[in-house]
Amino acid sequence: MSKEWDVLVASANFEHRRSLIRILEELPLNVISVSTFQQAEEVLSRQHIALMFSDQRLPDGTYRELLSHTQSCGQAPRVVLTTEEYDVVDPQEVAKCGVLGAVKYPFQATDVELQVIRAAHEDRLELEPAIAQ
Repeated sequence: MSKEWDVLVASANFEHRRSLIRILEELPLNVISVSTFQQAEEVLSRQHIALMFSDQRLPDGTYRELLSHTQSCGQAPRVVLTTEEYDVVDPQEVAKCGVLGAVKYPFQATDVELQVIRAAHEDRLELEPAIAQ
């Protein structure tokens, strides 16, 4: 994986954002960090983001609204939800929305890395049929 893969971290919680960035910066990724829905929307409209880690709720929107925005633009990144330790995540609900997975705070490097690997694998699977044609 090269540094050309852009990853967006959208979290209003400074400690969560910092923790996730520390883990991601150990990987060969370009990490972009924002704290609001509006900032995330601006980044997503300016450049292609391969993977986005997003809180379920941002101060001015939700991950679902971000997904709707990116899908309407035709450049939907893979999305991983970031949650509090006590937050309940309904796997069926997030699967319907197209969410790749979820990681709970405090974030463990292996959990975050697994989501990056899953996103890269799914990206590769999407590219293979296009290459075969």
